[in-house]
Amino acid sequence: MKLVRIENYQLVVDDELLLLTPFRKLYKKDKTRDKSNFIEFLTIVYFTYDPRSDYSYIVDDDKRLAEVCRTNGFEVPKFSEEQQACVDLYKQLTTTISQELLRSAKIAISKIQNFLESVDLTEEDDKGKPKYGINMITSTIKQIPQLSKDIQEAERTVAKEIAEQGRARGGNETKTLMDDHILC
Repeated sequence: MKLVRIENYQLVVDDELLLLTPFRKLYKKDKTRDKSNFIEFLTIVYFTYDPRSDYSYIVDDDKRLAEVCRTNGFEVPKFSEEQQACVDLYKQLTTTISQELLRSAKIAISKIQNFLESVDLTEEDDKGKPKYGINMITSTIKQIPQLSKDIQEAERTVAKEIAEQGRARGGNETKTLMDDHILC
């Protein structure tokens, strides 16, 4: 589900977002003239929790939140109960099974990355033999190009799924009953 999008370098809120009670309450609670507090909150939510975000390569939610805030000049928020309700709802409404599978794959790849970065080739087991063999490390490294291709393909599939969901829900295309030959 698309609740917010980026157009011409501006965060655009879809009308249906304000139909959702937690977001509407937060919107009404913001007494700034230009609703800047609400927009700042949505910016954080979009870049931290939306699967289309450029920050989605960071698999840990807390690290992603910190990076989003750091690069946008925001303080890392301690979400209020109302804000957390919005975050939870946003995550629920923008997540599909494909996106969850992609997220799981990214977590697994992140663990492989952490392993390769921390492996100590001089470490020995209790019998004095190398704990990590060169063959194990090189076979892991050989799999990286295929993993990279696979994750890119999965990301394209999820992006296509998000776009199709938007169109199916009436995103940028307007269908009439005549389009489906119902009234012919």
